[in-house]
Parts: sequence; structure tokens; C-alpha cells
Amino acid sequence: MTMHNENDVLRSLLDTDLKPEKNIFMKRFGVSFTIQALDGKTINRIREQASFPIKGGKELDEEKFGALIIEKACLIPQWSSSELIEKFGPTPADVIQKRLLAGEISKLSNEILSLSGFSDEEEEIEEIKN
Repeated sequence: MTMHNENDVLRSLLDTDLKPEKNIFMKRFGVSFTIQALDGKTINRIREQASFPIKGGKELDEEKFGALIIEKACLIPQWSSSELIEKFGPTPADVIQKRLLAGEISKLSNEILSLSGFSDEEEEIEEIKN
């Protein structure tokens, strides 16, 4: 019985998508964006990138964190496209912050974190921030 379960787990680990993808309908634009899951190392790197020093530690810039998560996980659209950078740049994160509303950034970043394995979004987002 244990061997059968072990084989099932092994097979599942070998066969499951490495980076699950999902389409998210964006009502204001009338199109779907395609996102993919991010690994823990990438999320931690983004968290560091979006943090700034304060007396006694670091604080997370939530807007920057959301924009960077979206930049890394969004397959469609490509936020680094020359047309978007030219009009809203200079960086993909700037494009995201200028083009998407706060709720849209929150929706996309929550979906990305959920797809990345964080099931209780608000608790996990707070954990990531800390």
C-alpha cells in the first residue's frame, strides 16, 4: 500500500506542469491576460526588490511589489513591448502602474500568488510582505 502511494506521488510530481498558466479576464479591456505561476525564489527576489529601508528594518512598497509580480508572471500581454514602454515607460513596472487601476493590479497579483500555491491569498500576501 505504501509503495503504491509513493509511486502515485512520484508520478504526480513528474507529470504536473512546472508552471501552471491561467487566463484572467480583464473586464475594462475586454480581453484576457495570461499569467503563470512563480516559484518561491522569484517571489522572494521581487519582495526584496520592492522593499526599502526604514529605521529598524525594511518596508514593502505594495504597489511596486504588485507591478513586479505582474511583470514577471504575465505572459500576455508582454509589458516590455516597445509600444507600451514608449508610451507609458520607462520600465515595464511603470507601464503596469500607469496602465492598470489599483484594483486590477490587486486582482492580477492575487491570482498570480494563488496560482503559485498561496491558497489563502490575504494571509499569504501578508506573510510574503513580512
